[in-house]
Amino acid sequence: MTNTKRQISVVLADTQFLTNEALRAMLAPLYRAFYTVSTKAGLQQYLQKESISLIITDYILFDFDSISELGDLRKSHPETGLVVLTNSITHLKIKELNDIGIRNIVLKTDDQEEIFHAIDAALKGKKYYSGDVLDILLKKDGPLEDATILTTSEIEIVRLIAGGLSTKEIAVKKHISFHTVMTHRKNIFRKLGVSSSPELLMYAIKAGLIDNIEYHI
Repeated sequence: MTNTKRQISVVLADTQFLTNEALRAMLAPLYRAFYTVSTKAGLQQYLQKESISLIITDYILFDFDSISELGDLRKSHPETGLVVLTNSITHLKIKELNDIGIRNIVLKTDDQEEIFHAIDAALKGKKYYSGDVLDILLKKDGPLEDATILTTSEIEIVRLIAGGLSTKEIAVKKHISFHTVMTHRKNIFRKLGVSSSPELLMYAIKAGLIDNIEYHI
């Protein structure tokens, strides 16, 4: 850890004693301050009186009424990184978290390296899902459910991207503007929670939108 990272203040919002003690032992020596809270009121107190860089929380065990409350927390403190560290999670919950801008998720069964990767990504404003979380995202019945939220035009554009066409080539083929294709791309990425073309194509293969032997990256 660098000296800059040691100036970071972390709040762990969890109610599991063993989780709190394990993370305290692992993280407290590395950062300027490490606090643990077990209630929303306690969390708000720290957010009001301290400059908090990162929140780590198990949204299931903590007393959040719903995932939307996490979204409100994210909006009210956009400068604060947020990592979800939980015992288990479903494909649907990952999508709900992604929709409110929470894209740093690890499981309590993940190893130390995965947790540090998620923390570093959250502090930099980047996305990080642990390997086990990605497995949940990519299992066959997950993406199939997600793919149904795409429009017919968006599915066609996914297939054209898979065929190796550039944005300009797609615009010509579909007789639409370059800007319209870019808008479709942004909407597709947002809906499926992906951030790159290779990630999109992997999703599309798992969802059955394209044949995995006929695509280009």
